[in-house]
Amino acid sequence: MNNMMKYQEALGKVSEVSNLLIGEAQNSFKVKSEEFMDEVRASQYIKVPLVGVFSAGKSSLLNIFTGKSGMLPVDTMPETAVAYELYYGTTETVELYRDGTKVDIKPLAEIKNLNTESGDIAKVYCTSEPIKRLQEKDIILVDMPGIGSGIKRHDDAISHYINSGTAFVLLVDAEQGSLRGSTLSFMQELSQYKMYPAVLVSKIDKKPEGDVKEIVDYIRFQMSKLGNEQPFVGTVCSVNNDLEGLNRYLSGLNPEALVAEKLGKKFKYLVGGVIEQLKMRIALRSKDIADVDEKIKQIDEEISNVKTELPTENCNADTPEKSTQDILDNVRFALEAKAGDIAQMIVNREDEETIKATILSIVRAEMISSFKDESDQYSSALGLAVQESMKDMEAIKLSPDFMSDFSPIIELFKGPILELLPVAAPWKMLLSALLPYLPNILSRLFGKNEQEAVEEVRGKVIELCVQQVLTSIQPMVLKITKENQQRIQKQIQEEVISKMEKVKAGLREKMADAHKNKEEVEAELTQLNAAISHLNAVVESV
Repeated sequence: MNNMMKYQEALGKVSEVSNLLIGEAQNSFKVKSEEFMDEVRASQYIKVPLVGVFSAGKSSLLNIFTGKSGMLPVDTMPETAVAYELYYGTTETVELYRDGTKVDIKPLAEIKNLNTESGDIAKVYCTSEPIKRLQEKDIILVDMPGIGSGIKRHDDAISHYINSGTAFVLLVDAEQGSLRGSTLSFMQELSQYKMYPAVLVSKIDKKPEGDVKEIVDYIRFQMSKLGNEQPFVGTVCSVNNDLEGLNRYLSGLNPEALVAEKLGKKFKYLVGGVIEQLKMRIALRSKDIADVDEKIKQIDEEISNVKTELPTENCNADTPEKSTQDILDNVRFALEAKAGDIAQMIVNREDEETIKATILSIVRAEMISSFKDESDQYSSALGLAVQESMKDMEAIKLSPDFMSDFSPIIELFKGPILELLPVAAPWKMLLSALLPYLPNILSRLFGKNEQEAVEEVRGKVIELCVQQVLTSIQPMVLKITKENQQRIQKQIQEEVISKMEKVKAGLREKMADAHKNKEEVEAELTQLNAAISHLNAVVESV
């Protein structure tokens, strides 16, 4: 059963007892259920983006896979490249999406005539049977802009897929021989998100069989060093129509499992909210409560106060300035740790675009990771302070799970990621400062160990680059930190108000019990307990 069917069925079982919810909880459950199913629908397919340097052979490989020669452009200029998602359709068309809105549609034969912009997504509908079979398994292949297709275009496309159910595949030209440069940085970045792409070594017709095996073994070793305990490394060759590595990888994918953890956690939180209110109602109705009217009045006052300002006395949450400095410190450590790799690229005279991509990958990965940590610290500290301030209202408990989804953090980095490294880019300063310096280094070290040259350049990278990067990104980091803390405050505020409204509804129900006989109240409590058991069984089944 796929995720769509599974969660539709599970929510249907939850809805069987949702009529027992009272007050604001009834509408809240309806809204949250609709939001959850929207996310389930958005996660219907897992995307498998093929990534690699420009001209790594991604489009040629997919044309062979689809059985439709020439369908995808293989000779596009880097600046016109977009991400092409491959779907099955009886009418062959291509739709162009910009910021989620369809802006153009053409016959598939006119795919090269699309007027594309950075970050666009093209949905290609074709009559390919292999694509149909994949789609029936909820898998969608994506032809990505090459790493050499311009840093902004590549970055926009990659950022679009980082936070969805995604299984990246990296194509490496056999002549490259290993993961290096921007491809290695990309793999390192994804490993920080606990995403471990597969690697396919392409164009293996250009190397002897023994050399290909050594390349595969070495890349497998490199991936294990990144934390991937079971790396997938295969081979493909468009010239020989060899798709064995790609087919083997795709056949081993389990789309349901890839998104189950994220969806399962959210489903349990959704149902947990229903169970919580039912338990709270049982608790309130099962004990003696004096001055119910006064308690409802007290809650109304607390709701008014929380709407005005969260109670944060003795709050140990970091200020925006402190949080910003922590993030910048982490970026500094990450850049200094990778300064040797950057220096090696400079000494090897790798192109500026590759160096830019490497620096950006290091900065982005560290920032996303750091923002997650800072969000965790802030939400935990603020939530604890709010809970402490309301300790006399024992029926209200903040769940530790409601802030556990940090998807909005990655959303902050979609689109404007390059704004973090402005036009007066540190890498341009770096290159302008170092490249004239390199001939002197190399001539002075002529005939000596290259490692000495790399070490000297590494010192210059730290001296000339790192602080300039930090200075450039500081305003944006502070801005995002403030916005993120405001988002967390709003979410905690909504959570507290929602829980207080539920307590109010429960207290009113307690007042109504005074006009019912004992048997009637006990029958209703039995019904509530049965509903809780039913909901726990639904959660267990998922």
